Amino acid sequence: MNTHYFHNISILLVMFGLCFMVVSVKISLKINKTVNQETKRKWSLITSLIILFLLGYSAFLYLQFQSLEKYLELIIGIVFLGGALFVLMVMGLIQNTLLLMNTSSQALENEMQEHKLLSNKLKQSQATMDSIFNSAIPLCITGKDFEIIQANKAFYGILGHLTQSVDRPKCFESHPSDDCNNDSCPLTRILKGETEVVSDMIKHDINGQEKTFIVTTRPFLNAQKEVIGIVESFQDITERKLAEDAKVDLINELQNTVEEVNILSGLLPICASCKNIRDDKGYWLSLIH
Repeated sequence: MNTHYFHNISILLVMFGLCFMVVSVKISLKINKTVNQETKRKWSLITSLIILFLLGYSAFLYLQFQSLEKYLELIIGIVFLGGALFVLMVMGLIQNTLLLMNTSSQALENEMQEHKLLSNKLKQSQATMDSIFNSAIPLCITGKDFEIIQANKAFYGILGHLTQSVDRPKCFESHPSDDCNNDSCPLTRILKGETEVVSDMIKHDINGQEKTFIVTTRPFLNAQKEVIGIVESFQDITERKLAEDAKVDLINELQNTVEEVNILSGLLPICASCKNIRDDKGYWLSLIH
């Protein structure tokens, strides 16, 4: 192959390179509009070097076509120098990008770790909440609109059996009392600012038996500590109430007996020492035979 053939091949390769450089300049200018301010300066230098290559390729072709070979070595040296600077700038940009990626990756990993810890805490809190809520004590959460938001099995087993199948039943339908639909309503009192309301309630259970409960009502708060309803717990005091009623009846019976004895003591003269009684003729008679 003669020298003229290699000459034509080199010109053709440079022309292809010139086309690639034009496309590269367009892409670089688009990227320059999207990067942040810190990266924009570095990317502007890279774009300038690409334009320098474009000018060098153009100058090389011009000198070739004009047969000005004495300047070719200078142009080639400038292009090589620009190539070295271009590689240096790209390597610096890659290094900064990798550092940024490592920093972002570490931050993302830390965030994921915090999210995992928070998720575990939420799961533990949910498990604790479920354990408390599903206890043997009837519990009921009621919203501001008097609708039951949630209740446990103990509540429906004793109090809410009439409305368990109803979607979001009203509290005054599920467990009505004398405090419903007036100013004594626990929900109304909580919404007015009270932090706890304790009241008694008598209710017939699923078997028709009368039950007595102490109802403790407290605010139900959202994440912003705003009152969005109430939480009610129902303590069954039926046996204690029956025992107290029996005690009162026994005390009343004893008081009546004492009163009757006092009345009899006033009618019959009784000896304080021998406990004999005296009849109308003045004789002392023994009550024990």
